[in-house]
Amino acid sequence: MTNPQQMRADDNGPWTVDDLPGLPEASRYEIFDGSLLVTPAPATPHVNTVYQLRRLLDRQAPAPFAVVTEGWGVYANERNYYVPDLLVADASMLGGGDNGISPKDVLLAVEVVSPSNPGNDLLLKRIVYAELGIPEYWIADGRQPVLTVLRLGNGAYQEVAACRPGHVWSGAWPFPLSVDPAEIF
Repeated sequence: MTNPQQMRADDNGPWTVDDLPGLPEASRYEIFDGSLLVTPAPATPHVNTVYQLRRLLDRQAPAPFAVVTEGWGVYANERNYYVPDLLVADASMLGGGDNGISPKDVLLAVEVVSPSNPGNDLLLKRIVYAELGIPEYWIADGRQPVLTVLRLGNGAYQEVAACRPGHVWSGAWPFPLSVDPAEIF
């Protein structure tokens, strides 16, 4: 379960990206409008879905153009920092020494729904990633199971597909690809 912490223990105001290096490495940390979101290590089904989806995308990603990776933070500003389960970006972005990748350089963000706190992936990040201008957002929900493909249009995400195992979805963004959710759930 994600645990939001509104203020730092030392009461020095809102959390910023500069606070992250001093935190223990046992959890994943994100910052939403100055509030620290602490997420424990995911359960095995979550890890498996991320792993399978990354392998599927890696096989189809045109090298050296695209990189499919985990753990790369999306650095919106000092008070907003998010870590998608997977993201796709141009491989040239790996050379930077910044606090994370700029939202304008993210081609696709993917979240695997956490059963303990689905609202973060289904609602919060859907709104935030759209506001940041990330062109496509996928939500892998193993509870259904369904892979929802959302594309940015008119400032909000529009559902392009809701794919269930056994039904292949093909798209052209961020590169030509085909996905059968049976391969990831």
